[in-house]
Amino acid sequence: MGGASSSISGSGGSSVSGIAGSTISGGSGDIKITSGVNRPNDSVAIVTTSKATVANASGANLRAYYSTKEMQLSEIVGAKNVFKPESPELPYLILHAIGVVSFNPGEGLFATVLVEGTSTPSICAGIIAENFQVRPGSSVIITASRKIVQQKSDQDNEWVDEDGNNHKTA
Repeated sequence: MGGASSSISGSGGSSVSGIAGSTISGGSGDIKITSGVNRPNDSVAIVTTSKATVANASGANLRAYYSTKEMQLSEIVGAKNVFKPESPELPYLILHAIGVVSFNPGEGLFATVLVEGTSTPSICAGIIAENFQVRPGSSVIITASRKIVQQKSDQDNEWVDEDGNNHKTA
């Protein structure tokens, strides 16, 4: 008895064959094949996820902790405001001052954004957002005044917000 396979065809005659659970990456996002069963009457569920960016215009190095569930600040920061070590349950992204990071929020995430100490990066020097909800495909800018605003969706410049303000500094 032979095993079933799935195939996805794209424009230009390209195709990808594989099994359920595969992720296919592309320029505008990933396609995840989520069905685990290959019987004749079953369909394969395809979920598209978009890449997102966060542009840091705050002037400080930041840590963005993320999770699919809400986090407690006590899980991230310990005594004397020292950051706890990274764990698989609470990974984080380093957001360099005046930098842009791309990530895949999947089906949505919660993010807690904290300021690293200037002379001691292992110390939390402030909170920008706690459990900020990141929607799929939603790109944001952390402004110089340390607020989070939505990036303009039809803009190639990740520093421009929905009101047309450019937050990149020289």
